[in-house]
Amino acid sequence: MKQMKWLAGVAFLSFLASCGNVKKETASTEASAPPQGVTVQGIDQLKLTTLKDNEGDKRMPNKLFYGLRDSAHVELLSPEGSVASSIHCFLVETEGKKVLFDTGNGAENGGCLLMRLDSLGLSPADIDYLVLTHFHNDHIGGMLQGDTAVFTRAEVYVPETEYDHWVTKGDTTAFAARAMRAYAGRLHRFAANDTLPLGILSLPAPGHTPGHTVYRMGRLLIAGDLMHGLELQLQDLNLCPLFDMDRAEAVASRKKYIEYVRQSNDSLIVAGMHFPDNGIWNKSE
Repeated sequence: MKQMKWLAGVAFLSFLASCGNVKKETASTEASAPPQGVTVQGIDQLKLTTLKDNEGDKRMPNKLFYGLRDSAHVELLSPEGSVASSIHCFLVETEGKKVLFDTGNGAENGGCLLMRLDSLGLSPADIDYLVLTHFHNDHIGGMLQGDTAVFTRAEVYVPETEYDHWVTKGDTTAFAARAMRAYAGRLHRFAANDTLPLGILSLPAPGHTPGHTVYRMGRLLIAGDLMHGLELQLQDLNLCPLFDMDRAEAVASRKKYIEYVRQSNDSLIVAGMHFPDNGIWNKSE
């Protein structure tokens, strides 16, 4: 698997084993390989499970990163014409609770999340907390079946800024607004840098969307959509996919959290919703 360097002088990050395999980090890691599309890893007191929402391989065409003037530059950095990507949700288990970060596209739109949960003997009713990075449909699409809430017990945590943009000031008939209404009574809006249940720290990362948020749990950083084409964007952090709503803010957030990982004294493990393979980075010493 291809190794990639951080910015000048920064230790490289290496991808973990591909989907369906297990890379042991602690004794708590599963001893046997989990089902297809699922990766399990122990991180201290956390059990992290990657739930791949798409089937097969997924690649982002180079043209999605061209911007206004970067086409030749992008093609030079990515001669294959596309860059590996994926769609992931992440399940974290700790203190007897299950936390799900994002819900993918939803079964009605080809999402595999429910199938992955079922392969582990879990149902949506087993999720205690649902924490959202932002409101794009490939992250909240799995919240509903029709207009009915899928996660019948989960307390839902959403960034206040994201809610304001898509719901308060947005189209009340759009999917995001309907999804939030379906969880009324269990919906919690929080401010930037608030601490959520189980010590989950919310860290604002605007640019991809106005309220895009990443999360820290122990040595785990849930990176949301900081990057869509990891290998390409690591070579030039200024490159943005078309999906970034505010390019300048997205670049600033991307650089901020790469530096955040680089400067961390502990060995942060980074989980990204569109990172390829199993969606996990492990910071090299």
